[in-house]
Amino acid sequence: MYRISSHLLWIVMTATIYLSCFLPSRAHAVQYMGLKEAIKYFLPQGSKVSKVDKTIPKDKLKVIEERFRLRSTDDFKETLPAGPYTFYIGRDASGKASIYIVILEQYWRTCYHKYAIGIEPSGKIKEVIVVELNCRFAYPINRKSFLKQFAKKSAAPGKRVPVEVGHDVDAISGASVSSEVTAIVTRRALALYELFFASAS
Repeated sequence: MYRISSHLLWIVMTATIYLSCFLPSRAHAVQYMGLKEAIKYFLPQGSKVSKVDKTIPKDKLKVIEERFRLRSTDDFKETLPAGPYTFYIGRDASGKASIYIVILEQYWRTCYHKYAIGIEPSGKIKEVIVVELNCRFAYPINRKSFLKQFAKKSAAPGKRVPVEVGHDVDAISGASVSSEVTAIVTRRALALYELFFASAS
């Protein structure tokens, strides 16, 4: 029978505590809806949906991050990876796009947030919905009274993108960080829409 040294046991226990406390976990996540349900939520009746994957060109990354005030801090990694990003496009009977849907995730320390964002062809946010959360302190952001603040937000050319907590959106007391996460994800969605689809709408 093998014996485990006290030193090795200490290393294993320390690593286990670190992983459980400081890395995001989805073990106890609350899933409010599945992917198909989230996409269907945004689709007008009779619409067909197509799926497209997009990747941000390297020369566009810095420009889009600056315009949408996406930056990395000690608390958040707001910047955009190159992708690919999957968009689900709802189209009417004539084939014209009626809604652009993107699913985005954000981690913050041990918290995991997942959203579905619908964007109208005009470039305005139709709605932001919470798909999944794993942190009980974040649950209050799934209130209609909070999420409705993001509806109709858009990115007007040459102007500040109006989706910032404290300026355009009121945070929820006790869930201020998750309120900020929601704003970050919404700005990301607007950035991706502008980059990939604005000129075609």
